[in-house]
Order: sequence, then structure tokens, then C-alpha cells
Amino acid sequence: MMTMTMLNTDTPLTMENFPAWAETLIKELDLDLLEREQGADYYQWLVSFEESRLFLCFQHYADCAWLQPLSEQDRDVADWLSKQWNG
Repeated sequence: MMTMTMLNTDTPLTMENFPAWAETLIKELDLDLLEREQGADYYQWLVSFEESRLFLCFQHYADCAWLQPLSEQDRDVADWLSKQWNG
């Protein structure tokens, strides 16, 4: 089972402010944005870093964002990027 590290934010994330926050995270971590998906209560953006592909996820009802690896091989990259962001 994959575990996810929640990404730190200075202000609580909402459906309204997530896109701007996510753009900052993508820029700071030097990620490439490949796709954006939005539902009624979530965002799921497909990003890549070097050879790894990850989802940048936000769940409104959980009030949290995280990087979710697409495969077991991408887990270390997701963990490393989360640590870089969280400090």
C-alpha cells in the first residue's frame, strides 16, 4: 500500500485557491504539468519530474494536498519532492 505525505500550506487550501497554490508548487519543484482534472470536490493534476509521473492531488473534504506516485518506482521521487516542499 502506498502512503502519501501531505503537502504543507501557509493558508488552508480551497477549491478556489488550489490552482494558484499548485502553480507555485509546480514552479518551485521544477515539475512539468501534463494534464489537469477537476471534479466537484477535487483536483488531480498529472505532473512529471525527470522520468517519474505523479498526481498532484487536492481533496476538498479532506482539506489536504499530496503527491501520489503513479507506480511503485515513483514512490521515492514523490517522497523526496514532498520533503523538498515541506522543508
